[in-house]
Amino acid sequence: MTDFRSLIRRQLAPMHPKPTYPTGWKGEMTFEQISEDIRPRAAKMLLRQYRVWAQDLDDCLQNGLMYVWEQLVADRSFLAKKSRFEAALIVCHRAKSTSIRRQNLRHEYLEDFWSQSDSKHPEETQLTGLERFKIGGERWATWATLTDIRIDIERAVLTVYEQVKDDPAGLLALYAATTCVTSKDLAYVVAGKGENAIRCRAVAIRNQLRGMLGTLQREQPTWRAKFDAGEVEPALKLLEQHPEHDIKYAAVRGLIEGKSLRQAAKVFGHNVNTLQHHRRRANKELAYIYGCTA
Repeated sequence: MTDFRSLIRRQLAPMHPKPTYPTGWKGEMTFEQISEDIRPRAAKMLLRQYRVWAQDLDDCLQNGLMYVWEQLVADRSFLAKKSRFEAALIVCHRAKSTSIRRQNLRHEYLEDFWSQSDSKHPEETQLTGLERFKIGGERWATWATLTDIRIDIERAVLTVYEQVKDDPAGLLALYAATTCVTSKDLAYVVAGKGENAIRCRAVAIRNQLRGMLGTLQREQPTWRAKFDAGEVEPALKLLEQHPEHDIKYAAVRGLIEGKSLRQAAKVFGHNVNTLQHHRRRANKELAYIYGCTA
């Protein structure tokens, strides 16, 4: 029995002590001891000299001490000739306090935002970031408007769903009316209800949704409407880019003057099929320079 115990003891490896590192102020110390020894000095320096916010102090200390740890792993004598002050200064230099401060300046706490405003709900009018979606004449913050629009759309779709939930073809039509799926894609799902039945229901559902969401419809004027309203300069500039004998000139001028395809082909002496191709391209160019649909 004694021999068996001795055999077990010989096979048990002793636990390795925590590694120590030489320092210039207290000799050999473990990293935990080094961290506890220089943390108070580094924290005081970060708060008073580096102007670190109190809520960011722990993150800064962690960044700095992690750097010290990495250097000690690579070279155990990293702190051998450094004082406690120098070690704390290294922590401050590697705390990334400047990066954290810049990050904080890009954000504002809601508590501070509310305390600086006299409005009851300032976030509904003053929070920015979505100006590219701004609706003309809207005085609320854009995100609030877009949220209201989404809620209105969801309510309208749910209202229609309650009406057609017992009709399989009606459900397919609602799916076709509110997604990119076509009636042809859904024709095989319900036996006896072909593409035409689903399409007719989808058209009715779209019309119903348009009526329910009428306030959300914003029709964009065509380039022709803007031209007729007196905004002729963009069209004339496009016309000047092509010589008079060019077929592109004929396509643009025919559109500006409101001539039909055959009338323009006859007046300018071009083939109808060839002129049709250039008229389509000219129509897209006019829509682009006027910033609207064709």
